[in-house]
Amino acid sequence: MYYMEKVKTHNKTGKYRQRVYQVLIEQNFIIGNEEKKIIKERTSNERRYFFMVAKRVEGKKIVERFIKIPENNSKKILVPFQRQIEMAKYLSAKQIIKTRNIIASNYNPKKEIPFVIMETFPRGHSKIGFIENNKGVELLGVREAQYTINQIKKFHSISIKSLPPKLRKNLKVYSGDYKNFRQKIFKYLNKKVRPLDKRGKPEIFHDVLERRIGIINLKNKVRGLLTKLEPIIDSRKNQSNSIVHGDMAPNNLYIFDSGDVELLDLEWVGISKNKALAMIIDFGNLRARSWSNKKFRKALDVALIKTYRAQKQEELGKAIVQLSILRSHIQLSGYFENYKQEKQKDSMQTRRRNSTERDILQIFSK
Repeated sequence: MYYMEKVKTHNKTGKYRQRVYQVLIEQNFIIGNEEKKIIKERTSNERRYFFMVAKRVEGKKIVERFIKIPENNSKKILVPFQRQIEMAKYLSAKQIIKTRNIIASNYNPKKEIPFVIMETFPRGHSKIGFIENNKGVELLGVREAQYTINQIKKFHSISIKSLPPKLRKNLKVYSGDYKNFRQKIFKYLNKKVRPLDKRGKPEIFHDVLERRIGIINLKNKVRGLLTKLEPIIDSRKNQSNSIVHGDMAPNNLYIFDSGDVELLDLEWVGISKNKALAMIIDFGNLRARSWSNKKFRKALDVALIKTYRAQKQEELGKAIVQLSILRSHIQLSGYFENYKQEKQKDSMQTRRRNSTERDILQIFSK
């Protein structure tokens, strides 16, 4: 039933593959030809984690499970891995939002090789289900936007004090005050990039954006917007601890046929001392990474403002949309300008850059 593939252990790939086989065998997974192909592929792609859905023997039953195994035992990988496991256990126990139950796990390399085994999603065809890379983003619409905003709001409502001490201690720390938030935006604008239209010659990023989107004195306009919205975002009411997902993106959602949404990948869960900034981080990340679906981005804007309007905070909702675009879209756009020239020329990267820049322009044309 089980098979231990002979692999070379003198190189990184071989050690990684041997590690995966060892865990799969110890955890009673059935390894056939299809599983071997997946193992070979996913231990050769330079990703930090191996993951797979496969059948596992549990007592007298054979059950399909999801397994995830870190590439190595470095602190850089194991700290977020532990965070993900502890957060998933907490959410499952409290049932605040929908999440997969953890069947078995270990993040202490002194005991055994770290791994996590989780429930899989329901069998059968899903209209959307997982979104892989950019495939499936085009299927997201108004219904999915509202359900996603609802889930993020529920997630943000988690009381920090209710978290287990071990998990609280391990939370990533995000922007906690408006001053820090401003500094990061200007850090993005002031960094040096190598834009394609200058043949890779270094240039300050805000100069690149001014040329691309046709705005003069962009930094002053950004400064003016930040000053205008400061009283709304930095109000005493917003100055309270909030959970942050930290890695919101279409490919970190699972969409059920009912429209329900499950948030995936909890590695970067953290804390912000301002609940409005927490939403700016998560909403902004999701919106910027949904660059290929203009209708969905618009639906997200409408859904978020609608949610805050229902709480009689429409002005806050609008401010969050504006600053989410400012922060995440400027950050993302800056990455494009530092890609290798060949990648910048790629048609998909060109579409991403143009889409992102149009949205940056949008917040200054209102």
